[in-house]
Order: sequence, then C-alpha cells, then structure tokens
Amino acid sequence: MAWLRPGSLPEALELLQEQQPRPVCGGTDLFVGGQVKQTAPVNMDWLDLRGIPELHKVSLTEEGLEIGAGITAAEIWGDEAFGIVPALQQAARIVGGWQIQNRASLGGNVANASPAADMVVPLVAYRAEVRLSGPAGTRGVPVAEFIQGPKLTGLQPGELIVSLFIPQRMLGVRQIFLRHDQRAATDISIVSVALVLAGTGKEVDWASAAVGAAAPKAFTLSEEEELLWRGGLNDSKLQQLAELYEQRSSPISDIRASAAYRRSLVNTYIKRAAHTLIG
Repeated sequence: MAWLRPGSLPEALELLQEQQPRPVCGGTDLFVGGQVKQTAPVNMDWLDLRGIPELHKVSLTEEGLEIGAGITAAEIWGDEAFGIVPALQQAARIVGGWQIQNRASLGGNVANASPAADMVVPLVAYRAEVRLSGPAGTRGVPVAEFIQGPKLTGLQPGELIVSLFIPQRMLGVRQIFLRHDQRAATDISIVSVALVLAGTGKEVDWASAAVGAAAPKAFTLSEEEELLWRGGLNDSKLQQLAELYEQRSSPISDIRASAAYRRSLVNTYIKRAAHTLIG
C-alpha cells in the first residue's frame, strides 16, 4: 500500500490515471466506512489531496462564490469570508464534533453522497455546481445531478472534485439551515432543511429550499412549483408548500426514525425555516 501526496492538481490527476489510487482528503467517512464494510482492499494505494493548493482556494467574483473542495467544515463556519452563505456555515458548524469539522472537507461531503450529508443540503438549495477535472478536461455539474443516490455520484474514472460554485444570486440573501437529530450535533440528521429566500418582509421575490435525509438524496421542488413561494407568504400558502415537500419525500424507516415521522418533520421544518426567516 502506498500513500501518495501530490503537490499540485496536475500531479494528482497524473497519479490518479497511472496508479488508480483511492482519493482521500479528510477521510472522516471513507476510513470508518472502509473498515466497517471492508470496501477497500488492504493493498490499495491512497491519494492524499490535502496538500494540493488548488483545492484550498476561495474566489468571489461577479458570477458567484467558488470554494475549493479541500476547504474544511471548520474553515467554513470559522471564516468571516463565508458570512455571505450563512446556511452553509450553519450546516458546517453541526457536522459531527469539532474534531470531525477540522478534517471533513466540503468536496468529501459531496463525494461521499450520504442522503444525510449536512453541507450538501444548502448546496442543493443554492443550485450549486460541482466543478471537476479529469483526463477529458474540466466540467461542471449541478450538485443535485452529480449526486445520484446513496454513495453514488457522477464522478468519472480519473476525475477529481476541484471546487463547488455557488451562483451570485444566492449570496447575502436571507437563508437558514435547520436539522433534527437525536443527540445534538453528534449524530446524523433525521431530517434537514435549507431555505434561501429573497424579498422584503413577507413579500418573497423568489425562494429555494432543499430537504435532506428524507429521500435517497437531497431534493428541491421543480422551478415551476417553487414559484408558489413568490408574493405574500401567509400561513395557507406556507402549508401548501410544506405539503408539497412532504409529498416529494421518500424516507426510510431505521433505528433513528420511522418514515412517517420523517415525512411529518419535512412539513414541520419547511414551515419552521420560513417562519424563522420572515418572522
């Protein structure tokens, strides 16, 4: 087994193509899952991505905010530069304990493709894009499409996640991330919601909400259905919206909660997020 530590993105892509190691950044999900489920051969080579400068860049332009895939959860919630994406900061602040937050990366949270991944939920609400590099060059894919199901993504052989891009319209507007769990930040989500909302008072110009841990992957409503958020937001309209998200959910029953309980939480947390933002 070899532990490979490239110093640049081109070097990492070359090693990935030639030796086919398994990429690892923080390893907070990968190593635990690999030991328990024995998904990684003992003699597998590993590609350590933490020393690649390109994965730690943060860039704010007129188009939006680009966050390197190697940026950790602790860096996101602890850096004022990310104050323009408070929902992502709130999600990062609740990922496991502080030990996990110091290692868990944004790109790793996306690549792991857990239905309950906290930082993925705001990214889906933001309509964020995964930016990838590989043998065929670079490409961008919406996070909601890149994650195809539990532990399943659209990552192609030889590709690496380089960054996550959040469009400009999602920056600095009212937003929140909420989740329901059993043990307050040390357990995974039973249901989570991220809501991004633009407007004044109860008059909504547009809104985007994503729900996590209530389906095989985080989901939103269609663009047509989300038009219902527009205009004056009253209790009747909010109830209608909450029911739409509840109907779109397809949760499982497990040791943490039943499917019926999760569905009811989707309804509750959509309304709670909206009430928190608009008063």
